[in-house]
Amino acid sequence: MVKQRILTLVGLALLWLVVANATCDTDRNRADLLSSYQLARFHLNECQAMGADSFDPEGVANAMRLSEEIEKMLESGNWSEASESIDQMDQIVTRLLDGLQNWDPDGDGLSNYAEFMLYGTSWSDIDSDGDGYFDGSEVLRYQTDPLDHCGVPIGVPIETMIQRGCPPLERLR
Repeated sequence: MVKQRILTLVGLALLWLVVANATCDTDRNRADLLSSYQLARFHLNECQAMGADSFDPEGVANAMRLSEEIEKMLESGNWSEASESIDQMDQIVTRLLDGLQNWDPDGDGLSNYAEFMLYGTSWSDIDSDGDGYFDGSEVLRYQTDPLDHCGVPIGVPIETMIQRGCPPLERLR
């Protein structure tokens, strides 16, 4: 009888561990799912900021449609379908990011990805600071700041610098 009670208690303890672990796993899985969705949504916003609507309008539209569906699924507690849709959205966003890494619609020598993620320059303006030098040339050739109209290559006439309202050259040293 004592042995049977011990076995019953051990069985109940094991059952409790299984149920508790399943609940923790479910909560953890839901938290991971929400994190995955939020990350995919963040990257989709980045893609749109880099001009993905012009690059791949169908891809952006599909990702936006999936995003709306996912939000409805999450609100209704339909976690398994949301998981599949999040995976699809993540694949679309990954393709968009990959494509944007080399896309340069303004032709300044910097991809939209580089302009948005690295330099803060305009992906739609060939010369973000208006100094007469392409953003790509300033970054890749002259090593000047593509956002500073006074940051021009060596050899630019002093008169030009004065006309631009740049600080006196003594202060630049």
